[in-house]
Amino acid sequence: MTTTTALLALILTLLAALLGGALFSLVHSRPSLAVPVTVALAGMTLVVTCAVGIIAR
Repeated sequence: MTTTTALLALILTLLAALLGGALFSLVHSRPSLAVPVTVALAGMTLVVTCAVGIIAR
């Protein structure tokens, strides 16, 4: 794994932790938005994973 790929993986891990905390906070403040936001985050995660895979190739 190159340094760039490792740095991208670290940044994505930190971003995922930040988004997870934001989702946790949102679910407690507005439970009705929990499902749409979770689906949106899952879609974004899939897109970012594909992008990192393409870049790492």
